[in-house]
Order: sequence, then C-alpha cells, then structure tokens
Amino acid sequence: MKENRRTRRTRQFLRDAFLSLLKEKRYEDISVQDIIKRADVARSTFYAHYVDKEDLLVGRQGVFASNLGGHAELMAHEEKRRESVLSTRDWFHHIRAQRDILKIIARDSAMDLAMKNLRDILRADIQVKVEKLLPEDGALPPVLVVDYLTDSLMSLLKWWVKQGMTYSPEQMDEIFQRLVTPGISSMSIIKT
Repeated sequence: MKENRRTRRTRQFLRDAFLSLLKEKRYEDISVQDIIKRADVARSTFYAHYVDKEDLLVGRQGVFASNLGGHAELMAHEEKRRESVLSTRDWFHHIRAQRDILKIIARDSAMDLAMKNLRDILRADIQVKVEKLLPEDGALPPVLVVDYLTDSLMSLLKWWVKQGMTYSPEQMDEIFQRLVTPGISSMSIIKT
C-alpha cells in the first residue's frame, strides 16, 4: 500500500526530530516525549506511526531504514546485475549512504540496535541466495552457511565503518569475495 503525502511528511518530521536529538543526546537519554515535542506532533500521532523510539530508529519506516531503500528494491537491482553469485556491492553502497546517521549514533547503544537490524536484513538476503546455491545433498547445514556468510559480511562492514569507509563499495565487495569464495568453493557447496 502506498503512503500518502501527509503520512510521509509526518514520518519525516519524526525522523528529523529524532536525528536532531541524537546529535545532542545519547539514545538512552531521549524519550518519546522529547521526540514529539521536537517534531511538534501529538503523542497519538507518534504512536500511529511508530511503536516506540527503537521502531523509529530501526523499524521499517525508521531513521536507519529510510536511507537503505527497500530491501526488495535492493534484491531486484542485484538480480539485474549478476557479477557474482554473492555480490555485496549494493549493500556497501547502501551502508555508505548511511554515513551521516552512523556518525551520529556511533557513540551509544543506538549503533548496536542499527547493526542488529542490519544483520537481520542481511541474513534474510543471504538466506535467499544460499537457498539457490546449495546442492540438495545436505553436505552442510544451510543455516550454518547463512550465518557464516552473514557474520563475515557484518565483520567486514563494521571494520569498514571503523576505517572511515575509505575503501569504495566495489573494493569492499572484492575483499568479501576474496575472503569467502575460496572457502565456499573448496567445500563444494555451490551448485555448478
């Protein structure tokens, strides 16, 4: 269902208010009351759009997710451009688009929430890819392969963010490929 203009505008007011508060205070010190006061909306308006401040930070319509673009959009875009079976380039582009938000939340528990949310999204994406790649002989448990790849990618993403994102998304995808492809190939888990 498509959002109307008023809904989009209200959510943007709330996200902007929350981001401005995050620049001033730690996530733990911000209340829903602070957010609605800054956004100049009623409490009922806040709860019509978000469950709580965590939902505003990492929910489907939250601050962190709003710049990531739709997960379905990302997967569709990747399908069109099949350089690698496990391409991560688009994920690195999307995370780089979050640079300003990551700088704001890097100092407190908001970063942990964002990374947990990101891991869940990445895991779902990788699971779809792995299901298409694994042979049906059951040599390795699919959940193990999915978790291995997800955690490898998360480690790389966290390292990249700590390094100030000095490498390009293309370079980071190449690093990911060089790290995980030989192991996966040597275990003969990918369908040929």
